Amino acid sequence: MSNVPQHLRVPKGLAGVSVTDTKISTSEADGTLLYRGYAISDLAANAGFEETAFLVLNGSFPGKEELEAFTQELRKRAPVQDKVFGIMRELGKTAHPIDALRTAVSSLGSTDREETIDGKQFSLESKMSVLAANCYRVPRGERPTEPDHEQKFSDNLLHMLTKKERSDYERWVFERVLIFYMEHDMNASTFTVRVVASTLADPYAAATAGLAALKGPLHGGANEEAMKMLLEIGEPSKAAGYVERALREGKKVIGFGHRVYKDFDPRARLCKEYLKEILAKRGEDDRLYRLCDAIENEMWERKRIPPNLDYYAAPIFYLLGIEVPLYTPIFAASRTFGWMAHYNEQVEDNKLIRPDATYVGPSDLKYAPVERR
Repeated sequence: MSNVPQHLRVPKGLAGVSVTDTKISTSEADGTLLYRGYAISDLAANAGFEETAFLVLNGSFPGKEELEAFTQELRKRAPVQDKVFGIMRELGKTAHPIDALRTAVSSLGSTDREETIDGKQFSLESKMSVLAANCYRVPRGERPTEPDHEQKFSDNLLHMLTKKERSDYERWVFERVLIFYMEHDMNASTFTVRVVASTLADPYAAATAGLAALKGPLHGGANEEAMKMLLEIGEPSKAAGYVERALREGKKVIGFGHRVYKDFDPRARLCKEYLKEILAKRGEDDRLYRLCDAIENEMWERKRIPPNLDYYAAPIFYLLGIEVPLYTPIFAASRTFGWMAHYNEQVEDNKLIRPDATYVGPSDLKYAPVERR
């Protein structure tokens, strides 16, 4: 019998492969999404951002005193040192916002003076929103916008992003979208965070790696690309032609398809309602909504592919006056809480994540001096 170890072959991209047990969240093909056992629709209708973050991190909703203490910890650690903004500024105006954000988060590993893992995580979770709001303007030479310690997390982030007052409903919608972006089981960036956590690197290193994964247009960058696509198409009457041409040329229609959801993404379904309601409350032309709906219908009729969260989050951000390059950093500001929940779960019962690979290259090659090549 051979002593050569037998490798378990799995699909590319680990599709359909469970790599660990988790109590944090789960998503199913039928449109189910649970955070710690609570349906996303229930959370969207009733929960605030801070209490949802506490739930994701700790496994249960906070009591009144716990919620106040959690909120105060986030506010206390939110200010960012000038030297970190200086690092962002040195990158220059051509820096991609996620690159600036990733570099700033990496620098926190050296500039923060937190000694405990809890302290490092609180600092990261609170500062990420401030860095996200400033990762576009600071590299361009503008002054950073500081957090307001009197506002709740979502209102504070929205104000730092736009410096504009928004209606109660619009602020409520923004908070819902942040909740939707907070967590989504074993996505690419979360898996990356868990890989780094399995080495016992600190939370700053794990989050830096998560941001690197988040940059790609197949993951966090999709919301920016979806908005660019919507602006390019412009009119609902052009939707059918755009989709037909894109599919014929083998191009991806951004904002559609998901590794898990096959019928609908529950977050996208809710955001579609919010988008329509924002326009109705403003009394504005609903052309943007009709455009989104027309493309969605074309994609469903032609390919049976539903839209994902990024597709409907993007036009909401657009209506709120948020600059398109900031869409992915917003994703990161919220997802950091999910990342840290997974960081903790990984290290609680840790084993270094180190898969094998099946070598399929040559094995009988011999070195030849450079003059004989």
